[in-house]
Amino acid sequence: MRRALPLLALASAVLTAACSDTTGSRGTPQFSRQITFPDFKNTLLGLPVNGAARVKVELSPHGLIAREVKVQDPLDVTSHERVESRVTDVMLSTGGEQGILTLEPGFQVSFTQNTKFAAGEVALTLQQFVDQVNAAPASNPRVFLPVEAERSPASPLVLGPGDPFPAAQLDLEDEVRGPELHININSANLVEPGVGDCTVATLGASPLGCLRLLGVTIGVDHTTEFEAVLLGVVETRFEGVVDCNTLSVTSAHEGSFSLVGQTTMIEIVAATKLELESGDDEQLADLAAVQAACAASPPQMVHVDGEGIPGMTAGTIEATEAEFEVEEQEVAPEAVEAKG
Repeated sequence: MRRALPLLALASAVLTAACSDTTGSRGTPQFSRQITFPDFKNTLLGLPVNGAARVKVELSPHGLIAREVKVQDPLDVTSHERVESRVTDVMLSTGGEQGILTLEPGFQVSFTQNTKFAAGEVALTLQQFVDQVNAAPASNPRVFLPVEAERSPASPLVLGPGDPFPAAQLDLEDEVRGPELHININSANLVEPGVGDCTVATLGASPLGCLRLLGVTIGVDHTTEFEAVLLGVVETRFEGVVDCNTLSVTSAHEGSFSLVGQTTMIEIVAATKLELESGDDEQLADLAAVQAACAASPPQMVHVDGEGIPGMTAGTIEATEAEFEVEEQEVAPEAVEAKG
């Protein structure tokens, strides 16, 4: 079960102004720009002392090469960091007061008795969380539980390249898009080709360079997509079940809908990136596929997970990226989860 949180407030004078400045010459919204790996390196090398850059790093389900690296707005460095992946191992201290999770593809996440634990809407104790995690790999077939970890980056602002992620909150999920990181980094995270694990032998591909993150060396190569959001574009995460009654489709890549239990309209526009990289059979390629799923008999439940910015009209989100997939219909639809 996914956690359901209230939708974040969308109105902001700064963000509204930013939205107004992110339209192209023909009125098409522009949310980010393509950059090169040298551009990315220069961004990190040009940071002030004790400075940081917030990045989103997406990996393929299997492998150590980054699929996408996106530099977020400078204002994002103070927002919550998060890690999404699947648990492959858990180690608990002798006293049972703290422990370490290992997440695919090797990310280290630490937790203590002060960490908040949950599975869907249900709060868990530390021991209950560990018991659920331990039971999954022992099942037949073997299961690695999806998990989302969060922390406030106030102290420290940037973790060391080999430091574990100190989770303030750990939530067991039905699924995650990961491995995916939303964390602060700086030039100390850069690794040159041929140094340490930044090699063909370790990564299985010839790297342009690497990032050392949460104890794992992640390579970037010619397949890695680099982006930088436009200045002032601060994205809000949205997640929930599409309310088919509100779905309006202009074309396969343009339309709008709200989420079950919400009134905010999410707009898919020409610049919205529709995610398909995970290759899951349940994924839907575009709004035409979503419309077909809603029109099926019985209607299929469509889950959407994405990010966006406040739209030009009050009460709307303009999606910068979105991923649609058909959900199992064992339970009633849940309300949206949205986080900045």
